[in-house]
Amino acid sequence: MSKKLIKSTAIGAAALSTFAVANSVQAEEVVTIPTSPVESTQSSLTASTGIETVKGVIVSNGTAIVTETPTEEVVDQAADIKTAADQAVTDQTAVVADATVAEETATKAVDSAKEVVAEAEANKAEATDENIAKAEEAVEDTKTAISEAESKATQAAENTAEAQAKVDEAQATVNSDQAAIDAQQTVVDNAKTAVDNAQAVLDGTGAAAIVAERDDAKADLDVAKTDETKAQNDLTKAQEADAKKASDLATAKEAETTQSVTADKTASDLAQAQADATKAAADLTNANTAVDNAQKALDGTGVAAIIAERDDAKADLDTAKTDETKAQSDLTTAQAADAKKASDLATAKETEATQAETANGTASDLAQAQADATKAAADLVNANTAVDNAQKALDGTGAATIIAERDDAQADLDTAKADENKAQTDLATAQAADAKKASDIASLTETQTQQQVTANQTAGALAQAQADAKTKADAKAAADNKVAELTAQIDAIENMTVPTLSQDVINAYKKFVNASSQTNKDALLDALNDWYSTAYATQSVANAVTPIDTTVINPAGLTTEQVTALSQYYAHLSNGLQNQVWGKHGFVVTTNSVDAIQQIAQNYADENKSWSTSHSRTALANDGNANVSWGSENMVPGKINTTTMTDMYKHVYNSVLSYMINDYHSDFGHMTSMILPSTPKSTNAIGVDNSVTASGTARLHFVMFYGTTVDAIPSPYDTTALKAELATAKTTQAQATQADNQAQSTLASATTTNQQAQSALQATTNQLNTLKATADQTPSAQAKLTVATATRQVAETRLANAQQAVDNLNADVATKTKALEDAKAVQTQAIATDASAKQALVQATTANDNAQAALTATRATIASLEAIADQTPATQTKLAVATATRQAAETRLTNAQQAVDNLNADVATKTKALEDAKAVQTQAVATDTKAKEVLAQATTANDKAQSALAATRATIANLVATPDQTPTAEAQLKTATALREAAETRLANAQQAVDNLTADVATKTKALEDAKAQLATEEAKLAQLKATKATDEQALADAQAKVDALKAEEAKIADEITALKAQLTEQEVKVAKLKNADQVLADAQTELAKAIEAHTAAKATLDAEIDKLDELLKDQRDAKAQYEAVKGAWDEFQEVKIATVPVSIAGNKTVATKLQPVTYSRIGQSKQLPQTGSQESFLTLLGYTALAGLGLGYAKKRRRG
Repeated sequence: MSKKLIKSTAIGAAALSTFAVANSVQAEEVVTIPTSPVESTQSSLTASTGIETVKGVIVSNGTAIVTETPTEEVVDQAADIKTAADQAVTDQTAVVADATVAEETATKAVDSAKEVVAEAEANKAEATDENIAKAEEAVEDTKTAISEAESKATQAAENTAEAQAKVDEAQATVNSDQAAIDAQQTVVDNAKTAVDNAQAVLDGTGAAAIVAERDDAKADLDVAKTDETKAQNDLTKAQEADAKKASDLATAKEAETTQSVTADKTASDLAQAQADATKAAADLTNANTAVDNAQKALDGTGVAAIIAERDDAKADLDTAKTDETKAQSDLTTAQAADAKKASDLATAKETEATQAETANGTASDLAQAQADATKAAADLVNANTAVDNAQKALDGTGAATIIAERDDAQADLDTAKADENKAQTDLATAQAADAKKASDIASLTETQTQQQVTANQTAGALAQAQADAKTKADAKAAADNKVAELTAQIDAIENMTVPTLSQDVINAYKKFVNASSQTNKDALLDALNDWYSTAYATQSVANAVTPIDTTVINPAGLTTEQVTALSQYYAHLSNGLQNQVWGKHGFVVTTNSVDAIQQIAQNYADENKSWSTSHSRTALANDGNANVSWGSENMVPGKINTTTMTDMYKHVYNSVLSYMINDYHSDFGHMTSMILPSTPKSTNAIGVDNSVTASGTARLHFVMFYGTTVDAIPSPYDTTALKAELATAKTTQAQATQADNQAQSTLASATTTNQQAQSALQATTNQLNTLKATADQTPSAQAKLTVATATRQVAETRLANAQQAVDNLNADVATKTKALEDAKAVQTQAIATDASAKQALVQATTANDNAQAALTATRATIASLEAIADQTPATQTKLAVATATRQAAETRLTNAQQAVDNLNADVATKTKALEDAKAVQTQAVATDTKAKEVLAQATTANDKAQSALAATRATIANLVATPDQTPTAEAQLKTATALREAAETRLANAQQAVDNLTADVATKTKALEDAKAQLATEEAKLAQLKATKATDEQALADAQAKVDALKAEEAKIADEITALKAQLTEQEVKVAKLKNADQVLADAQTELAKAIEAHTAAKATLDAEIDKLDELLKDQRDAKAQYEAVKGAWDEFQEVKIATVPVSIAGNKTVATKLQPVTYSRIGQSKQLPQTGSQESFLTLLGYTALAGLGLGYAKKRRRG
């Protein structure tokens, strides 16, 4: 019987194949249909249409032939069919239009998705560690710029507030000028009245008014004494309250000092705990990696990954060192900035204390000067009035005028009392407003202090969240890489080709090894030939998947690792074949078998025999190992020249194939020794090595050994351990992913919380600065009340003097003259005293304004400095994290380098390294757990300490914000004393006026002249006051212009902050995209796939709807043709109406026709282009791989005999 043979010459040769494509295009025959009506007596048409046809009509492809004269009902039916067809086309046209829009929308969606993918790919390309670091640095730079801009905004607001305060001061000065003008106008009016009164006294009138003035002055003096006593009591209470406040403040500051030390320590402990936790987490990651690398080194796999890990660790260490150096530099800068801030703050507070003492002194001096000026002005008014009245009494004239003056004075006094009552009410309102302002400032200060602590805590939490997020992201990346690496390893192993025998080969092999007859041998060859003719396409050496290792090797001196690797691969292939045939396998690789095969190969090389000498029992027997002895040897020509491990693996695979399909002439002995003759009941060691003799003969040896296998080396192709490791890795990955998601969520929450805390703090600070910049209302209201009181007292004095003038009208000339002279003497002294008091008031006002402005500026500086958060805590935390990261990177590099060093170590060393790595891993797990517990405790302790410190500082701020009561009480006492002294002077003058009623004419005449002189003096003062007001109004305008400019600058800074925040949002989005570049790209690609799928569906829908429309257009054409045909026939029938002759057509049917039979037909024009079709056939010519002449001969059947 002829045997089927594989026509081949060498298994290892490259497969030659050709690929040809034959295109066959057949064009359909195109028939052109006439487009004009056709008449024929021999029409033949086969009905073919999608519409309903009426009776007596045949319709096909737009042509209708009437075979019977239609009735009117038939014509109507055809019209209905045509209408329905028209409507169907109209409806479907709308559907096609909608489908077209949907398809265009889907196309745009695909284009848009492609753009998004392109952007995501660009983002992925950009997402290098360096670019991410730059993007994060840009975010930090923008945050710094925002912080600086907000500080500028705060300073600008303070500048504006300070300028506004100066505007308020200028406005107050103008108001004061106006009040002084009003008061002086009153003095001028009184001087005019005094002239009138003096004239009246000279004329002998006004006695009753002068007596009444004396009585009113006595009553007012009693009230002034009562007010002074009350002011003295209020001062005592204020002094007691201020003493208690000072004591409470001292106690709170002592507590603050103690709590500050505690808070600093807990913050330091927290920073250390954060650093320890970060380092412990990184050490745990490194320990896990070290265990993985040690396992790989022991297994003999993952060399490239271990070396890559070492290189990555070195690069990460360089980056960590750079980051640590930058963090150290940032800490130094922050400490210098905080030290300068602390120094500036201490200096400012010292200055504040000095300035506060000065300001209190100037305020007290001002209050005294105001009281003195008020008294002097009142005394002068009273003196002027006394002179006027004395002059009038002396003159004894103008009685009517003196009486009228008395009446006017009474009216003005009523008005002055009403104004004083209103000023008193306004003062109470102002005091309430200022008290509320002080309360609000105290409350906001307390809130600000608490918010500052919260902001510091949220900033620290954010820094920790950022560090934790990075640690968790790194851990997730490591877990992802581990899963990907193990998956790739498993896939690589499982995707490697192990020749898969057909069941026929397995059956034939078992039959052959059971009974090695010629028939069974031939059957096995047939089965192998049939199998390989099909298996060639995927399982030949050219098409099989074999290990790839580009390491260049010397075939004459393979290393122990290379021999181990080749032996393991042969065991993998042989065991795979054994599993297929017997259901189990029996080959392993041991350290003894590797040692023995290396000695055997060396023996062959030393013997230097030619290939034809075949196997050497001497070389096999002298393996130099007492633990094993050779059992069988397969052998093929080996490699001579330098090559790669990849080539050696292919050579081993090719040899395995050869031992089956090219082993006929050896009675399948090689195949039997490889697959075994029966189910393996024990385990045997094997070894593979290449030998090269001096004469150039190369052999690849496959030797099976008997002996111990306790030193078996784990197979790198056994995926059991890898799959178990993968399951563990996936669990770790899930945990790391969950931890990363939680960390990212925590980071997002911390970011939001910190932003909210910082915004709340900024809002409170702005509100507090606004309140502090708002001028107190009490001083202005107090001044107005003082003026109103003085005006009322002047009015009372005026009335008294006017009444005195009336009463003096009847006094004798000598008495009146003496009264006038005395009044003028008092007037002269009052003028000098008033001038001196006014000058002292101006000086005191200027000194107090300067002192208060300096104090306000210093307090603004203190507020600005206190509003600036310390930079040191955050930078200390960053440095601690950077140091921990650097230390972890050093540990990782040490472990990675150790793993690289262990690659060439013996099994014992590798096993020890794995055990040590696991021990470190166990310790790292415990350390990580402990570090997390310590971190939680440190966080709690720090939060508690910071809260206690914040509460104390809030108390201090509240006490500091509470104004001292003593200065105000002292000022009120001085004012009350001055008013009491003025009342006493007024009473003395009034009494003198009463005494002067009987003065002589000369005295009254002198009083009149003096009154006129005083009137001229007061009018000159009034003019000077008006000139001063004009100057002050210009100063007010200049100050307001400065405020407007500063507000414009504030708006500009606000716009800058808005722009920076928008920029920050964009940068943070960019950082997020860069960090999640893989996910962003994956999402974009998913959306693109969805868009393409949606477009494909939309296109299919559109095509289907267009096809449907085409069919409906055909139906419309048929319906139109049918209708026009029957309508034409009907119309013609109506016109002719002649006798008909029955004619038989197509069986028993009859049609109505003329004597000359005519069939009326109409055809519609086709609106479709001719269509063509195509067929493609493929012819593939497969060239078979030739079998190598591996010293085993040509596999063909030998005839017996």
